[in-house]
Amino acid sequence: MSATVTLDETIEVRRPLHEVFAYVSLFSRVQEWDPAVARAISLTPGAPAVGSEYQVDMKSGFALHYRITEFEENSRMLMTVDSRFFTAREEILFEETGTGTRVRYIANFDFPGPLAAFNRIYPTGLERVGKNAMAGLQEALEDNFEVPQASGILAVADRLIVPGIWRFTKLGYRESRRRWNAISAYQGDRHALITGATSGLGLAAARRLAEMGARLTLVGRSRSKLKAAVAELQAQTGNDRIAFEVADLSLMSEVHALGDRLLARDEPIDMLINNAGALFNPRQQTAEGFEKSFALLLLSPFILTERLHPLLGKTESPRVVNVLSGGMYTQKIDVNDLQSQKGRYSGSVAYARAKRGLMILTEEWAERWSDSGIVVNAMHPGWADTPGVETALPAFYRATRRVLRTPEEGADTAVWLAASTEAARASGKFWLDREQHPSHVSNGTRETASERRQLLETLAELRDATETKARQPRRKESA
Repeated sequence: MSATVTLDETIEVRRPLHEVFAYVSLFSRVQEWDPAVARAISLTPGAPAVGSEYQVDMKSGFALHYRITEFEENSRMLMTVDSRFFTAREEILFEETGTGTRVRYIANFDFPGPLAAFNRIYPTGLERVGKNAMAGLQEALEDNFEVPQASGILAVADRLIVPGIWRFTKLGYRESRRRWNAISAYQGDRHALITGATSGLGLAAARRLAEMGARLTLVGRSRSKLKAAVAELQAQTGNDRIAFEVADLSLMSEVHALGDRLLARDEPIDMLINNAGALFNPRQQTAEGFEKSFALLLLSPFILTERLHPLLGKTESPRVVNVLSGGMYTQKIDVNDLQSQKGRYSGSVAYARAKRGLMILTEEWAERWSDSGIVVNAMHPGWADTPGVETALPAFYRATRRVLRTPEEGADTAVWLAASTEAARASGKFWLDREQHPSHVSNGTRETASERRQLLETLAELRDATETKARQPRRKESA
């Protein structure tokens, strides 16, 4: 004999109806607000619609299969649920109120045989699960989370290296995510510019923000790869507001040209993610005469971010996110050899020094732009399994590939810094897995005030010189 259990729970939140519906209807995010869910993934491409399917893995060890059977935007969604233990019909209703939105959850669970008897004896168990889920949804939608503060324990672990280095792996990611809060802030009216967006971390960040409904501009040097990335993202997420810009960011003439195009378009930028990067061995020099690591990893994001300051200043909660590396912990900026011309060249050292310089810029911009509300932070993605790591560091990749993070795991903190409400209340910090980490683990990597000033002056001089050169008309080649 089967038994049916019905749950009926309602919450009210002070959020516009379209924002609430946008968040809840993307059901792959149920793990953010339902404490009983370990993981949720979308099984079908595109935006939520009739026919969309999801796999929801419960912390208790079994999986649920959801399928949307009815879908009315900003009003209602009906889903069927299948599992080993029960079937269900879950309906979520959305209604605008005078102060926000009312969300009502109605579920009918059908239990066969022995489980039916169990649920008649212990009916409160399922009711508690439903109440906890709706309480979690209310907390997520209220979006009143505190910004994580620096931890003395994490700082000590980082300084001792060995206790902290495991956090760079997928194990560190999984341990940290247990403490994370939901990202329910509405992204449908925000615009993200992401460099290095055709693979790895950049593409993963773009996918996540596209799912959230943000408008995207992807920057890369290959038109064919950009077109493929846009088509892939549109098919996966159903978001058709994705554009691209072609620019080789190791060439300052192209950085300035990109800045000119974006400024001429005059479209505000809410999120700028400086992600483009590569590690070069042996030493390479660009056609403009710059060492390639310095050009791509430090001078380029400096010029692009400075040029785009007016567009960042046009938005309500602008963010700049600089993607760094744990390698910077080993290096001090050498202001007298920014282009690695002295001594034996090491691609890893050049890379780390450039990232150290970008951390300095993060702190400087955060202080300089605080009055205009522009929030600037840096993040470390951990050790992620990306094409760049496999190509540039083959020995490291072979030794660590079993514990490497996915690109999505590596990109998570960049997305959180760009999109979450609480991240807007911290600036000039260095983050790993949504937790503040020290920007130095040794006093030996700290620059002096004079060195910092010299770095900023050198970068500004190169910005102005390359801009002047970019403005000069090209000479026609003689026949």
